[in-house]
Amino acid sequence: MSNLFASLLSASGALRAFDRSLATVQNNVTNASTPGYAKQRQVLNALEFQPERGLPGGVSAGERVSARDEYTERLVRDQQNEYGQAQQLKVSLSDMEPILDVTGQAGVPYALSQLFQSFSLLSVSPNDAVARQNVIDQAGQVARAFRTTAAGLEDASANAGRQIVSAVEGINRLAGLISDYNALIQRDVHNASDPSLDANIHATLEELSEAAGVQVLKQENGTYNLLLGGQTALVIGDRQFKIAADTGSSAQSRILDASGADVTAQVKTGRLGALLELKNDMIPNWLASLDTLASAVATKVNAQLQSGLDSQGNPGAALFTFQAATPARSLDVTAIDISQLAAAAAGAPGGNGNALVLAGMGSSAQVGPFTFTGAYADLAAKFGRELSNAQQRQATAQQLLAQARAMRQDESGVSLDEEAAQLIEFQRSYQAAARLITVLDELTQSVLNLIH
Repeated sequence: MSNLFASLLSASGALRAFDRSLATVQNNVTNASTPGYAKQRQVLNALEFQPERGLPGGVSAGERVSARDEYTERLVRDQQNEYGQAQQLKVSLSDMEPILDVTGQAGVPYALSQLFQSFSLLSVSPNDAVARQNVIDQAGQVARAFRTTAAGLEDASANAGRQIVSAVEGINRLAGLISDYNALIQRDVHNASDPSLDANIHATLEELSEAAGVQVLKQENGTYNLLLGGQTALVIGDRQFKIAADTGSSAQSRILDASGADVTAQVKTGRLGALLELKNDMIPNWLASLDTLASAVATKVNAQLQSGLDSQGNPGAALFTFQAATPARSLDVTAIDISQLAAAAAGAPGGNGNALVLAGMGSSAQVGPFTFTGAYADLAAKFGRELSNAQQRQATAQQLLAQARAMRQDESGVSLDEEAAQLIEFQRSYQAAARLITVLDELTQSVLNLIH
């Protein structure tokens, strides 16, 4: 009789174990598409089988374990970080593409071409009022083209600054979530094995890795410490250390840690790293090149005009004016009158000698080895290379991220086919245990009937 009851208890325990296994499978299927979720497995422990000692064997439910693999998680975060940086550069540079026209049909190169063509026409009719006015009008177009391009670059810089602030706010928000999750784990260590909390933590870490390069350090108690750039603390246990964006105190945007120290040099990757590179390095370099070109055009054209004679036989007047600190952004036409335009060379009043020299300036080296339009083309080509590199880098990063995610899916993702097979296996095991209980119940009843 005692063996019957022992077998009944063993079958009952097996029923509970298989019920927990079925619940685990159901939970996996339910969360198959939940971001950050890793499949769970119910451990089944074999019980000792020694009938002579009253040990009928069977199974019992052990702990529920996660299939999460920290190596593949780190690989995904690394690739997410690279993708975030490449994607941000691609998007930002693509938005800026219309600013730096490379077709020669609009913008600075077109305006410069038209200006030197107007000097050529002036050389044909040096004393013609229409030809003289055309030069001044084309100079106005050149000044407007430079100002428009410079303003476009400044707007792009300001937009990058706003995105830097937004990115920092996003990083602080995500870091705050991790500190909250850590607090839950510190209050109850069993929360560390909660699959829902675990999924939330890893989904948050993956999103954070896209924003910036953050080192993730898992602690023995299941909490996570986060270090920006591997150096600056963002989260230690349940304490958060917020970073800040300083985009207004100088031309260079800075990232400050919780104490106000400049940690910009530690932010090189992710979306935030791309935005800092764009605002602090790329755009200032392009603006500097544009300023150099604007200054060269204005200075050299003015010098040549002032070396010639106007229609009255007087030294020519300057055509352009600008502020030395911001040539491209301040370039404008002076209050020059058409009679003050020096088409004639010194010593040959009424002639076209100076106009010929001015027309030739458009096709000769004026900015280092480049013509004026060539210098602009060099600037545009540098921008184009950055955009092309960003596009190629983004495509490569996207492929590598997909591969990393596929590897993670193989290791810890939920396979519906696998879960279906598990479901059938545990259902049949559950049914077998239930049937055994029924048989044991019938045997017990028969024994009781015999006794009575």
